[in-house]
Amino acid sequence: MTQEYRRVFWRIITDALLIAAVFILPWWAVLLSGAIFFFLFEYFLEMLFAALLLDLLYGVPLSRYGGFAFVVSLISVSLYIVLSALKRRMRWYALRQ
Repeated sequence: MTQEYRRVFWRIITDALLIAAVFILPWWAVLLSGAIFFFLFEYFLEMLFAALLLDLLYGVPLSRYGGFAFVVSLISVSLYIVLSALKRRMRWYALRQ
């Protein structure tokens, strides 16, 4: 198995785990596992798709958010932006030392 196949294999495994987590775990555990997987791969957009799937399956419009039903997706996008900035900063510090 070459390095590229190994990377694709692990990506498929983590995608399957994340999709299974959507059906089994609470929303915060899915976002936490997505954040962990985010640091394992270069770009982990699957975290956003898992949050969208969570909202499509279990999301209801809440009056405290103005009837907005995609709260977990919004949290996931915010988390993705923060983690991207943090990840770049961590690499910058690693290259600097």
